[in-house]
Amino acid sequence: MTCFKLILILSLCTPLLNCCMVQSDVKLWNRSLPEEEKIPVLTKTTGKLTFQKSKHSAVATIKCPDWPWHEMKISWPDGAPSIEQADVEVMEEKWLGGGRIVARVTLHGKIVYDASICEKHRVPMVRRNKLYADGREYPVKVGTASHKQFPNAGIGYLYGCGSGLTPTVWRCPVCYEGFNRWSKRLGIPPPA
Repeated sequence: MTCFKLILILSLCTPLLNCCMVQSDVKLWNRSLPEEEKIPVLTKTTGKLTFQKSKHSAVATIKCPDWPWHEMKISWPDGAPSIEQADVEVMEEKWLGGGRIVARVTLHGKIVYDASICEKHRVPMVRRNKLYADGREYPVKVGTASHKQFPNAGIGYLYGCGSGLTPTVWRCPVCYEGFNRWSKRLGIPPPA
């Protein structure tokens, strides 16, 4: 009888325990959040890096010496050096349009790559939703020129209908303000 009571109690508690479980990464990455609620997870890891390169990208595999059975695969940014051993800070954004990115790479205590610093203006940037300007009224060269002048404005041009997915990008305040002044001077409608 005691065994039956225990089974009954456990069967009643199981739905409650399931409600307390953490959501899967797929569910987390498919949700849309307002910008003020987006808090990325920063993971620091160290290890041996190996790279697989293709025409358009490179993927790094980080193997930690303390946990040799654990490895992390991540898209390696263009500006980061391809080195064999480093400390890597990985940012995970678990929302729609987010992803896993290399935030910082440190070698022998010196930062050799920092994604959060604008390479043009050398100022800290923030992660924000990419904004889009309507590019149908302007030649493609306008978009190309703005990307060269303001590489981290966080602005894109749509030349048709978009996918509906709004990626999260680095936004430099100096690039963003410069783009706004430049686009007003040219009569480009503000991005939405």
